[in-house]
Amino acid sequence: MKTFIFLIIVLLTNIIQGITGFAGTVLAMPFTILLLGIEVAKPLLNIVTLVACVLIVFESYKEIVWKEFLKMTAIMLVGVFIGEYIYALFPVDVLLIIYAIFIILIALKGIFVRKEYEVTDAVLIGVIVLSGIVHGMFLSGGPLLIIYAVKKLPKKAAFRATLAPVWIVLNSYLLVKQFMGGFITTQIMVLSLISVPILIVAVIVGKKLYEHMSQKTFLMLSYMLLLISGISLIL
Repeated sequence: MKTFIFLIIVLLTNIIQGITGFAGTVLAMPFTILLLGIEVAKPLLNIVTLVACVLIVFESYKEIVWKEFLKMTAIMLVGVFIGEYIYALFPVDVLLIIYAIFIILIALKGIFVRKEYEVTDAVLIGVIVLSGIVHGMFLSGGPLLIIYAVKKLPKKAAFRATLAPVWIVLNSYLLVKQFMGGFITTQIMVLSLISVPILIVAVIVGKKLYEHMSQKTFLMLSYMLLLISGISLIL
């Protein structure tokens, strides 16, 4: 039953990932933590996200804005190093509550705050670093990174295509660390392999919806799911 529920989570969240290019892991993480525990959820969703993003890049690589990809990736890596250190330093239960509050605030901002504020490039760089820190702890830097991406990648196709390879680089680094640390268990490998057909279906469906429906609608859906997942994690 847990495997079946996990596959449903993979399907639904990666349809969103296929549409927006960023929301899959942050939506799946709280539910997967509740279902399987954080020590399984982090490496498992890392692999799942890697495969999903490779599929997205395969069909949309022509839309990648390489300058922004390199900039976001380099700065986020700095944040990832900091995030790994913080994760090792503090109790997981405390970090999970902070994480839940973080995604609830991001969700509420996305749902209720329509106004876009002008911010300096220095602030945007800080946002990328903070995104990397969250990604280093919980593989969920996407909601913060979009604050930068929506300003620098206003075209929907470039936004989606450029974010996917960022996650490939960052998650590949984290996967190597997880493998070396002995966190990639037989259970995780089996669940990852089972997830691949579901991922392919999810990305195809997400691509079709992305082509025919408003991204604004699906961003709103992502924020609503973020709110539900954050509240669930706290409860």
